[in-house]
Amino acid sequence: MKRVLHVGTWVMLAMITQFFVNYFDTLMVGYLEGPVATASQAAIGVGMPLFWAVGGFFAAIGVGAQAMVARRYAEGDLPKAGEALFNALLLSIVLGFAGGLFGYLITPAGIDFLASAGPEQEQLGVTYTQIRMMGVPGMVITFALKAFFDGLGRTWVHLYAALVMNFANILMNWLLIFGNDALGIPRMEVAGAAIASAASTYMGLAIMLAITFKKEMRTSYRIYSARLNADILKRIAKLLIPSGSATVILMAGFALFMKFVGDIDAARNDGTNTLTAATKAIMDTCSLCFMPAIAFGTATATAVSQSLGAGKPNLAARYGWESVRVGIYAMLVIGALFLAIPEQIIGLLAPNDPAVRIAAAPSLRIVVAGLPMMVTGLVLAQALYGAGANNFVAAMEFGLHFGCLVPLTWFLGPHLGWGLEGVWIAAAVYTNLLGLSMGIKFYGKSWRAIRL
Repeated sequence: MKRVLHVGTWVMLAMITQFFVNYFDTLMVGYLEGPVATASQAAIGVGMPLFWAVGGFFAAIGVGAQAMVARRYAEGDLPKAGEALFNALLLSIVLGFAGGLFGYLITPAGIDFLASAGPEQEQLGVTYTQIRMMGVPGMVITFALKAFFDGLGRTWVHLYAALVMNFANILMNWLLIFGNDALGIPRMEVAGAAIASAASTYMGLAIMLAITFKKEMRTSYRIYSARLNADILKRIAKLLIPSGSATVILMAGFALFMKFVGDIDAARNDGTNTLTAATKAIMDTCSLCFMPAIAFGTATATAVSQSLGAGKPNLAARYGWESVRVGIYAMLVIGALFLAIPEQIIGLLAPNDPAVRIAAAPSLRIVVAGLPMMVTGLVLAQALYGAGANNFVAAMEFGLHFGCLVPLTWFLGPHLGWGLEGVWIAAAVYTNLLGLSMGIKFYGKSWRAIRL
């Protein structure tokens, strides 16, 4: 556990810091005038799943790269680890720019389908999301670099980059969202938030790329003296496709989740986006739970990959279960806070609209029912990625999203009329099934025999 906590803490801090890049978009537009703030937050709510579906698919290049780097590192072949990064970088450049262009072009149609709450939400959503899509190339290349350093166990590298990204994003948000007459910067509102986030992504990329040119990287790992290797590209692509598909499935499920909430909002016919904004606030709050779980899952994936590379499958299994145990302890503390002060927690994101806080509080309490199995599912999914069981994770995500989350959300929400509480009951059922399925798979031993 000491090793997982040491590695995972850096990952967690980096991911939470990077999360705040998106969090501060929602937070700072929340300080605009009441109706504008609510519509802007609702627009970000429908735009982010689309952005992550596109960016997350191509950024899944990091899953395969991390597994390969960790295996080669554990085997003591440092130049091969550097070769894996070199080829991952070449692939990420091509896929990053292709993904950014694709995302920009599909955004209007995607937001038109998802934005059920009103035309203002749709207009703002298209503006925000298209600008964010311009940051996809930087995001994909950054994830390839992050995979390399995470595979070596040097998870602090991404933390440094994420800290710079976050501080730059906050400053640019303040200048661009609200404008600054002294500097001649116009008030851009939600578009300013998108520009700040996209620009900060490239700042983080520049930092991580610069570290790869240090003497140790060039001499020990020989990153930039490596050659194009078709076999490595095929292996990375083979792991990318199921991992990226799992991300698309995840985001598609959440996008439909947001759409159904928008349908409920529209049926209220009060001209507001209250429930959509409330759901976005809940999702951002819950992301503070997801981030540590995924972070320790990432650390566990590195430990699992390295243990398998060293021929120690039992140790790999212990890493997974110990991480789950610690994660559940943390969720018990977070769950107690969600039960005790839900309105105050949501109020951090919705300071100018009390209706959002009131609407979100009961659903935030419902979320507590899914937290322990949520952390189980997220940690073990990452551990299985580290072992190379990407196809299983993708298949389960597909089955649970479109066999449980999406239909149950529609059934309990718009169909039965249970409102916001109904859709979050569906989410709690989904997270419990996710944890159960990943736990059963990890308890078995088939993943131990996968070769990379």
